[in-house]
Amino acid sequence: MESYDHRLAQDALRQTLRQSMLDAAARILQQDGIAGLTVRKVAEAVNVSTTLLYSCFGGKDGLADALYQQGFRLFYDAYLALGEQQAEVAPGLDRLRWYAMHYRRFAHEQSAYYQIMFGDAMPRFTPGEEASQLAWHSFTPLVTEFAAAMTLGQIPQGSASTAARQLWAAMHGVVSLELKGFYLRDTDAAKLYEGAVEAVLHYLQTAQEA
Repeated sequence: MESYDHRLAQDALRQTLRQSMLDAAARILQQDGIAGLTVRKVAEAVNVSTTLLYSCFGGKDGLADALYQQGFRLFYDAYLALGEQQAEVAPGLDRLRWYAMHYRRFAHEQSAYYQIMFGDAMPRFTPGEEASQLAWHSFTPLVTEFAAAMTLGQIPQGSASTAARQLWAAMHGVVSLELKGFYLRDTDAAKLYEGAVEAVLHYLQTAQEA
Protein backbone atom coordinates (compact mmCIF):
# COMPACT_ATOMS: atom_id res chain seq x y z
CA MET A 1 0.00 0.00 0.00
CA GLU A 2 1.42 3.34 -1.04
CA SER A 3 1.93 5.91 1.70
CA TYR A 4 0.13 9.22 1.45
CA ASP A 5 2.34 12.29 1.23
CA HIS A 6 0.29 15.26 2.35
CA ARG A 7 2.90 17.83 1.29
CA LEU A 8 3.13 16.43 -2.25
CA ALA A 9 -0.65 16.39 -2.50
CA GLN A 10 -0.82 20.01 -1.34
CA ASP A 11 1.87 21.04 -3.81
CA ALA A 12 0.03 19.30 -6.65
CA LEU A 13 -3.23 21.02 -5.70
CA ARG A 14 -1.47 24.38 -5.53
CA GLN A 15 0.02 23.89 -9.00
CA THR A 16 -3.38 22.93 -10.38
CA LEU A 17 -4.97 26.01 -8.85
CA ARG A 18 -2.14 28.19 -10.11
CA GLN A 19 -2.60 26.92 -13.66
CA SER A 20 -6.36 27.44 -13.42
CA MET A 21 -5.76 31.04 -12.37
CA LEU A 22 -3.39 31.62 -15.28
CA ASP A 23 -5.88 30.17 -17.75
CA ALA A 24 -8.65 32.33 -16.29
CA ALA A 25 -6.46 35.44 -16.46
CA ALA A 26 -5.67 34.77 -20.12
CA ARG A 27 -9.38 34.37 -20.93
CA ILE A 28 -10.28 37.57 -19.11
CA LEU A 29 -7.53 39.47 -20.89
CA GLN A 30 -8.77 38.13 -24.24
CA GLN A 31 -12.39 39.04 -23.54
CA ASP A 32 -12.15 42.25 -21.52
CA GLY A 33 -8.70 43.64 -22.18
CA ILE A 34 -6.23 44.88 -19.61
CA ALA A 35 -8.86 47.03 -17.89
CA GLY A 36 -10.83 43.91 -17.03
CA LEU A 37 -7.86 41.97 -15.68
CA THR A 38 -8.09 42.38 -11.92
CA VAL A 39 -6.98 40.13 -9.11
CA ARG A 40 -10.56 39.93 -7.84
CA LYS A 41 -11.96 38.97 -11.22
CA VAL A 42 -9.40 36.21 -11.71
CA ALA A 43 -10.05 34.86 -8.22
CA GLU A 44 -13.80 34.85 -8.81
CA ALA A 45 -13.37 33.03 -12.12
CA VAL A 46 -11.83 30.02 -10.37
CA ASN A 47 -13.80 30.43 -7.12
CA VAL A 48 -10.87 31.12 -4.83
CA SER A 49 -10.07 33.97 -2.48
CA THR A 50 -7.92 36.91 -3.53
CA THR A 51 -5.69 35.98 -0.60
CA LEU A 52 -4.89 32.64 -2.23
CA LEU A 53 -4.12 34.35 -5.53
CA TYR A 54 -1.78 36.77 -3.79
CA SER A 55 -0.06 33.86 -2.06
CA CYS A 56 0.51 32.17 -5.43
CA PHE A 57 1.62 35.19 -7.45
CA GLY A 58 2.27 38.03 -5.03
CA GLY A 59 -0.27 40.30 -6.71
CA LYS A 60 -1.05 41.56 -10.20
CA ASP A 61 2.60 42.10 -11.18
CA GLY A 62 3.44 38.53 -10.25
CA LEU A 63 0.43 37.31 -12.21
CA ALA A 64 1.58 39.34 -15.21
CA ASP A 65 5.07 37.85 -14.98
CA ALA A 66 3.62 34.33 -14.81
CA LEU A 67 1.42 35.00 -17.85
CA TYR A 68 4.42 36.35 -19.73
CA GLN A 69 6.46 33.24 -18.96
CA GLN A 70 3.62 30.89 -19.80
CA GLY A 71 3.15 32.59 -23.16
CA PHE A 72 6.75 31.94 -24.16
CA ARG A 73 6.56 28.36 -22.91
CA LEU A 74 3.48 27.81 -25.07
CA PHE A 75 5.27 29.38 -28.03
CA TYR A 76 8.34 27.18 -27.61
CA ASP A 77 6.34 24.02 -26.92
CA ALA A 78 4.06 24.63 -29.91
CA TYR A 79 7.12 24.76 -32.16
CA LEU A 80 8.57 21.56 -30.69
CA ALA A 81 5.20 19.82 -31.06
CA LEU A 82 5.45 20.32 -34.82
CA GLY A 83 8.58 18.20 -35.01
CA GLU A 84 7.19 15.67 -37.49
CA GLN A 85 5.95 18.40 -39.82
CA GLN A 86 9.26 20.21 -39.45
CA ALA A 87 11.17 17.09 -40.48
CA GLU A 88 9.35 17.16 -43.83
CA VAL A 89 10.68 20.64 -44.60
CA ALA A 90 14.23 20.93 -45.89
CA PRO A 91 16.63 22.84 -43.60
CA GLY A 92 17.59 26.31 -44.74
CA LEU A 93 15.38 28.92 -46.36
CA ASP A 94 12.32 26.67 -46.64
CA ARG A 95 12.54 25.87 -42.93
CA LEU A 96 12.80 29.58 -42.14
CA ARG A 97 9.66 30.27 -44.17
CA TRP A 98 7.94 27.43 -42.36
CA TYR A 99 8.98 28.92 -39.01
CA ALA A 100 7.54 32.28 -40.05
CA MET A 101 4.17 30.67 -40.78
CA HIS A 102 4.25 28.99 -37.37
CA TYR A 103 4.91 32.37 -35.73
CA ARG A 104 1.87 34.01 -37.34
CA ARG A 105 -0.34 31.02 -36.59
CA PHE A 106 0.65 31.12 -32.91
CA ALA A 107 -0.13 34.84 -32.77
CA HIS A 108 -3.65 34.13 -34.02
CA GLU A 109 -4.32 31.05 -31.92
CA GLN A 110 -2.89 32.56 -28.73
CA SER A 111 -3.58 36.24 -29.34
CA ALA A 112 -4.11 37.05 -25.65
CA TYR A 113 -0.73 35.61 -24.75
CA TYR A 114 0.86 37.23 -27.80
CA GLN A 115 -0.29 40.66 -26.65
CA ILE A 116 1.27 39.97 -23.25
CA MET A 117 4.52 38.68 -24.75
CA PHE A 118 5.06 41.25 -27.49
CA GLY A 119 2.25 43.79 -27.40
CA ASP A 120 1.00 46.49 -25.09
CA ALA A 121 -1.57 44.47 -23.18
CA MET A 122 0.17 45.39 -19.91
CA PRO A 123 2.03 48.65 -20.59
CA ARG A 124 3.40 49.05 -17.05
CA PHE A 125 4.69 45.51 -16.80
CA THR A 126 8.45 44.89 -16.95
CA PRO A 127 9.48 41.22 -17.09
CA GLY A 128 11.95 39.98 -14.52
CA GLU A 129 15.31 38.44 -15.32
CA GLU A 130 14.01 34.86 -15.36
CA ALA A 131 11.13 35.83 -17.65
CA SER A 132 13.45 37.70 -20.02
CA GLN A 133 15.82 34.73 -20.25
CA LEU A 134 12.90 32.43 -20.99
CA ALA A 135 11.71 34.77 -23.73
CA TRP A 136 15.07 34.74 -25.50
CA HIS A 137 15.37 30.98 -25.06
CA SER A 138 12.11 30.46 -26.93
CA PHE A 139 13.76 31.94 -30.03
CA THR A 140 16.74 29.58 -30.04
CA PRO A 141 15.11 27.36 -32.72
CA LEU A 142 15.01 30.35 -35.08
CA VAL A 143 18.69 31.07 -34.45
CA THR A 144 19.45 27.39 -35.07
CA GLU A 145 17.60 27.46 -38.40
CA PHE A 146 19.56 30.52 -39.52
CA ALA A 147 22.81 28.82 -38.54
CA ALA A 148 21.79 25.83 -40.67
CA ALA A 149 21.00 28.08 -43.64
CA MET A 150 24.44 29.65 -43.31
CA THR A 151 26.13 26.26 -43.10
CA LEU A 152 24.29 25.20 -46.27
CA GLY A 153 25.53 28.33 -48.04
CA GLN A 154 22.03 29.68 -48.64
CA ILE A 155 22.81 32.76 -46.56
CA PRO A 156 26.30 34.30 -46.23
CA GLN A 157 28.11 33.46 -43.01
CA GLY A 158 27.46 35.93 -40.24
CA SER A 159 25.66 36.25 -36.93
CA ALA A 160 22.71 33.83 -36.85
CA SER A 161 21.41 35.68 -33.80
CA THR A 162 21.39 39.02 -35.62
CA ALA A 163 19.68 37.47 -38.63
CA ALA A 164 17.03 35.95 -36.37
CA ARG A 165 16.35 39.33 -34.77
CA GLN A 166 15.97 40.95 -38.18
CA LEU A 167 13.41 38.40 -39.30
CA TRP A 168 11.60 38.58 -35.98
CA ALA A 169 11.32 42.38 -36.27
CA ALA A 170 9.57 42.00 -39.63
CA MET A 171 7.28 39.20 -38.43
CA HIS A 172 6.33 41.05 -35.27
CA GLY A 173 5.69 44.31 -37.08
CA VAL A 174 3.15 42.87 -39.50
CA VAL A 175 1.47 40.58 -36.96
CA SER A 176 1.08 43.40 -34.44
CA LEU A 177 -0.61 45.63 -37.01
CA GLU A 178 -2.81 42.73 -38.06
CA LEU A 179 -3.96 41.99 -34.51
CA LYS A 180 -4.75 45.67 -33.99
CA GLY A 181 -7.11 45.52 -36.98
CA PHE A 182 -5.15 47.58 -39.49
CA TYR A 183 -5.94 45.13 -42.29
CA LEU A 184 -9.54 44.64 -43.38
CA ARG A 185 -9.02 41.20 -44.88
CA ASP A 186 -6.98 38.26 -43.73
CA THR A 187 -5.72 37.75 -47.27
CA ASP A 188 -4.23 41.25 -47.26
CA ALA A 189 -2.41 40.55 -44.00
CA ALA A 190 -1.19 37.16 -45.21
CA LYS A 191 0.25 38.64 -48.41
CA LEU A 192 1.93 41.49 -46.57
CA TYR A 193 3.36 39.09 -44.00
CA GLU A 194 4.74 36.79 -46.67
CA GLY A 195 6.20 39.77 -48.50
CA ALA A 196 7.90 41.08 -45.36
CA VAL A 197 9.43 37.67 -44.62
CA GLU A 198 10.67 37.29 -48.20
CA ALA A 199 12.13 40.81 -48.17
CA VAL A 200 14.23 40.04 -45.10
CA LEU A 201 15.36 36.67 -46.44
CA HIS A 202 16.30 38.26 -49.78
CA TYR A 203 18.27 40.96 -48.00
CA LEU A 204 20.12 38.38 -45.92
CA GLN A 205 20.91 36.27 -48.99
CA THR A 206 22.43 39.21 -50.82
CA ALA A 207 24.18 40.85 -47.85
CA GLN A 208 27.95 40.91 -47.91
CA GLU A 209 29.76 38.72 -45.43
CA ALA A 210 30.86 40.59 -42.34
